[in-house]
Amino acid sequence: AGKKVEEADVEELFEAPLHPYTHGLLASIPHLAVIGGETSAANGRLKEIPGQVPALTNLPPGCAFAPRCPFADERCRSFYPPYEQKRAGHWAACWHSEKLYG
Repeated sequence: AGKKVEEADVEELFEAPLHPYTHGLLASIPHLAVIGGETSAANGRLKEIPGQVPALTNLPPGCAFAPRCPFADERCRSFYPPYEQKRAGHWAACWHSEKLYG
């Protein structure tokens, strides 16, 4: 919703995302398998992030991803989390980063 939620080295980000939105985006990348020279979707349907994207003109208070986040609680819905360094060179804005990769 117009704010950076995570930043890290590419390898670190792909191996251990610390924001549920980043995790959801990475889970939605199609994985392709090449079989006999043909490419087919390995898992069938693409995985999607559940819920509705909020309108930019009517963002909820707190974290804009909270309505779609499996870890969201009242603090998430009330207060935007600080964008802070969670690990060396890995920044995220999430109250519950440790639940993804402690």
